[in-house]
Amino acid sequence: MRSIFAAAIITSAALALPSEALAQFAANSGEDIELYSDVTVSGNGVTTLTGQVDIRQGQVRMLADTVKIYSKSSSGSVAAAASDIDRIVATGNFYYITPDQEVRGDQGVYQAASDTFTVTGDVILLQDENIVTGTKLIYEVGQQMARVTADCMGRKCGTNRRVSILLKNTGNNSQAGRS
Repeated sequence: MRSIFAAAIITSAALALPSEALAQFAANSGEDIELYSDVTVSGNGVTTLTGQVDIRQGQVRMLADTVKIYSKSSSGSVAAAASDIDRIVATGNFYYITPDQEVRGDQGVYQAASDTFTVTGDVILLQDENIVTGTKLIYEVGQQMARVTADCMGRKCGTNRRVSILLKNTGNNSQAGRS
């Protein structure tokens, strides 16, 4: 029994610390950023991409229906340097995909000043075969620390609208603890 709890704690800790790949959409990552959309409009420091938006940097992808990229300067445009990005807001069918994990939600917001990535809505974090769900995921990029929260707290909620973690048993531990 003790080994089951130890495995659960270790796996929960691993899920709470997403891989460094989440830091890819940063100005200092060294990778080029590619942006694809059906329509792109840029002006007054805001670039809006709509229609099956697909943003790639290295092996990391961000998908959404609409993405707004806010520049630090009002003269910033789609051609502005990645270091000029102040905030990115991705809404509708939001996905953040790395080789190691996938995050889904209704909206994803990256704030350069605080170096945080926040995903809201029906949040799903898939890592290996493990699944974490909630209504909000806040990832502090520099600290490599994630926090998942939900709308309801306490056992009175049952399993509805609480943080849920499913740890898949991928090893053959069926003999563990038996004499």
